[in-house]
Amino acid sequence: MLKGETDELAALVAQQRVVREATIDVNALAAKQPVTEQEIASYYEQNKNNFMTPEQFRVSYIKLDAATMQQPVSDADIQSYYDQHQDQFTQPQRTRYSIIQTKTEDEAKAVLDELNKGGDFAALAKEKSADIISARNGGDMGWLEDATIPDELKNAGLKEKGQLSGVIKSSVGFLIVRLDDIQPAKVKSLDEVRDDIAAKVKHEKALDAYYALQQKVSDAASNDTESLAGAEQAAGVKATQTGWFSKDNLPEELNFKPVADAIFNGGLVGENGAPGINSDIITVDGDRAFVLRISEHKPEAVKPLADVQEQVKALVQHNKAEQQAKVDAEKLLVDLKAGKGAEAMQAAGLKFGEPKTLSRSGRDPISQAAFALPLPAKDKPSYGMATDMQGNVVLLALDEVKQGSMPEDQKKAMVQGITQNNAQIVFEALMSNLRKEAKIKIGDALEQQ
Repeated sequence: MLKGETDELAALVAQQRVVREATIDVNALAAKQPVTEQEIASYYEQNKNNFMTPEQFRVSYIKLDAATMQQPVSDADIQSYYDQHQDQFTQPQRTRYSIIQTKTEDEAKAVLDELNKGGDFAALAKEKSADIISARNGGDMGWLEDATIPDELKNAGLKEKGQLSGVIKSSVGFLIVRLDDIQPAKVKSLDEVRDDIAAKVKHEKALDAYYALQQKVSDAASNDTESLAGAEQAAGVKATQTGWFSKDNLPEELNFKPVADAIFNGGLVGENGAPGINSDIITVDGDRAFVLRISEHKPEAVKPLADVQEQVKALVQHNKAEQQAKVDAEKLLVDLKAGKGAEAMQAAGLKFGEPKTLSRSGRDPISQAAFALPLPAKDKPSYGMATDMQGNVVLLALDEVKQGSMPEDQKKAMVQGITQNNAQIVFEALMSNLRKEAKIKIGDALEQQ
């Protein structure tokens, strides 16, 4: 693009337009529209698909929940679990080390020499160790289980309390290690873990009872496909009956994907609205399950005209109001453009509001329409019409066009964006508009070439 064209395009993109609006309220106009029974019937027949009742269901279901199947736990149960799961209650061997870390091998050798001469390990660690955290504690690393002991310490071969290592090369420098203590593996006493075991055994017994009952209910539901009576007897509870619902308002107690899939996939629906078969057991989150049947079903259907008469009437009135508003607006535009607007607007009970400044970046219908209007003549607005976001018809008076300005860095980014995004359609449209509105001097363009 030539520099002159870039400048003109930037001015066009940044352009602002000052408009006034006069709104014809379609909703207010709709209330005044007469509607005949024939018009209502005709609209209904032509738009039946807009008045559908969704597919509807009534469901009977039995819910099983492991949380409700608490079983008693005896001392013998707790003792048996403790005896069979000793590994769960064993505290592994723990070892305690102290270290002094240095950056160089020579420093480590010097520290080891001091220790061998009776130097105080904790004092030397605080003074010389490069490991800040352990140095604060005199080199003490605390109790470590086997899985957390670094390989360098494991491989030091320390067996006796107080035993010192030699100089050990590590990934962080050089180490001197002392074995401070060893705590052998220990099995916790039954009294220490009794409450934990009781909770575990109670949960396991509840799950066992839940799975056993689930199997009984599943078998009963499979053997009696005509009702849930057998499943009710097996479960020891009565089935719950829902009200009518559709896909959009599934009852909260059934609002699980596996349950919804079973209801809405069509496999449980009987013919001609009759009850279908019982479902298989449907598990949810591992510890809950449902068995259900569709007790009643209504297919998708068109609502009777009598049920939607008022709704259809309102739609017909609104459509007629939209048409009348557009016809009235077109007549007013003719008068406005002919210079007779004041009288016509007064007769219509309309007047233009206060000026508004709109930018080209506005995506609303009013902004889009304002920037499609021709430029106003001197002291004479340019008129047009649009439909706003609420569906009202709006008369527009374009009073002024303000040429915009754009910083150089934004101009550069604009041109790069056009190139990079290959926005040829947008670019051509803007350039076409530019050449209609802008006054480009051919001589200037030739000089820039």
